[in-house]
Amino acid sequence: MRKTLFLVLVGVVSNFLFSQTLPGKFGFGADVGVSIFQGQSKPDVQPIGNAKVKLGVFDFLSIAGKFSGGWVGFRDKNTNVKNWSTVIAGELQGEFHIVPRSKSDPYFFVSGGIIHYQPNKSDYMGRNTPTAGFGLGLNMYVKHFISIDFSASYNLTTRGDLDGNPSTKDKDGFIALKLGLSYYFYDKEYIRQAFIRGRRSK
Repeated sequence: MRKTLFLVLVGVVSNFLFSQTLPGKFGFGADVGVSIFQGQSKPDVQPIGNAKVKLGVFDFLSIAGKFSGGWVGFRDKNTNVKNWSTVIAGELQGEFHIVPRSKSDPYFFVSGGIIHYQPNKSDYMGRNTPTAGFGLGLNMYVKHFISIDFSASYNLTTRGDLDGNPSTKDKDGFIALKLGLSYYFYDKEYIRQAFIRGRRSK
């Protein structure tokens, strides 16, 4: 029974990969950048990054799974003292491509997931919060299998204590500016073009 289910699953996944419309890219990447706190406290800049897996579904749509980690910094609005929260997040992101199949590939995206955050206070327990985000990105393809990625996003949470201040009712969030690199080990369009070139050379 398990063997049958496994074979069915392999068949479904293989059929999806080899029958999807262009761009048909499947790969992974990583981004690094900075976060800028948005909330009751004053913003401060801290490093943040993420790893991601990307799958091209249609010409105009890609899906990315992201695992992020880093810090969100802030300053006390009265004393101007710097502090930060450690954040870890898992998100699913939909990317809508404005100019499909272009070497300069601009897109906008929406995302949703869960953030675990821990303010830099010894007496403060870490907490989880749902998050929703949106932003703009640009993939610059230097090769068919490598792209340089730029993105700017805003993530909103359902909590007001991302800065360790539970008395605020405002929902905290942060802006993220990132630069990264993606590697695609499956590219349907490249395979299709190579097949066409091979037939023409015969």
